[in-house]
Amino acid sequence: MKSLFFLLVCTLFLHATTLSLDEILQKLRHEHPMAKSTQAFEQAYDSQNRAISSRQPLGFLTEGTYAKPDLDKSGYEYSVGVEQNFMHPSVKKNTIKSAKYASDAEILSLKHDFALLENEVRLLYHINCLDKKNIEQYKKSFLAFEAIYTKKEKSYKYGETSKKELLQLQIELERLKNEYRYYENEVKISRDNLQSKILLPFFKDKELSCEDIKAVTNELSFNDVQESLQEQSLNKKIQSLQSDFDKYNAPFDSFALRASYQNEIDADRFTLALSMPLNFTTSINEESRAAALHKKSAAQYEKEGLKLQKASNTEALKKELTQSFESITAQKAMLAKYENELMPLIESGYALGEDSAIEYLLSQRELWKLKEELTLHHKKYYETLFKLYSVLQIKE
Repeated sequence: MKSLFFLLVCTLFLHATTLSLDEILQKLRHEHPMAKSTQAFEQAYDSQNRAISSRQPLGFLTEGTYAKPDLDKSGYEYSVGVEQNFMHPSVKKNTIKSAKYASDAEILSLKHDFALLENEVRLLYHINCLDKKNIEQYKKSFLAFEAIYTKKEKSYKYGETSKKELLQLQIELERLKNEYRYYENEVKISRDNLQSKILLPFFKDKELSCEDIKAVTNELSFNDVQESLQEQSLNKKIQSLQSDFDKYNAPFDSFALRASYQNEIDADRFTLALSMPLNFTTSINEESRAAALHKKSAAQYEKEGLKLQKASNTEALKKELTQSFESITAQKAMLAKYENELMPLIESGYALGEDSAIEYLLSQRELWKLKEELTLHHKKYYETLFKLYSVLQIKE
């Protein structure tokens, strides 16, 4: 019973100290500086848009004068009043729309950048897991060779193994140790690369689960029609520029109403005044309309180019993905044949003294080379896959 309880505690502890890819991404979306920055910008733009929608403040007017008419009594005169500016309803509506669309475009652009970060994290997670699997496989090969070397060392003492063969095995053992250190460093480097993207302290003391690695398959379907966040951002930018264009259609931008009371020496006056710009007296609105129109055209061309580039990149990456899958399939078949059919024969021949140490060592190196190439093919597959995710803005 105690043993069962101890096993359960150990299992829970190990589970608690490992991180899945989904857990990492959830942390990123809530705690990463880029995510917090985007949230802060969203709040800032909401406040900014509410400010634009608000009525302009009422202005207070006051004036004091000392008057001394030639034929009348002298004294002080003053006036007080209020002034209110009003935007043309059409201008205000389009100004609000333009600001809203522009802020939406900025937020979508920030979300696009964060989506790229998420796919970088996905890729680096897979790379680190592949490196860990790689070193685990290498460790098994290393320990198996070390066991063979120990036996040969003992047989050398009894004169059953030549000094030449033992030296060859010693050199190979040193080479394997050096390679093992190299692969250990690769694990550390890929881990550090992942940490450099995550930038959160929770990650430092935990191991990756690696149980959620995406399976290598050729049966992947992608939604090529759905617009990416980058395209959606350009749509909002185009809408913003269209609103800028529309607001210049109004005959005037704004007008001001003023009401005041004037206390003069010999009279009290109440004044009501109206002020508005005469747009026809200047070309500023026409030039502003032309500028908005050209900017809109530029944004439309930018979107068209982005769409064409997306289609081209998608097609190229799909071909690369298929090629990587085929390479993995072929490499697996070759490795299985080598490992399950040829190596047992070589090991048996070496044990019986039919094959030399050099032949055995070369065969072992070739086997590891095949395994290493398979790992590289896997890395290439995931690199292409997550590039494709970034181009199409796919959410898992």
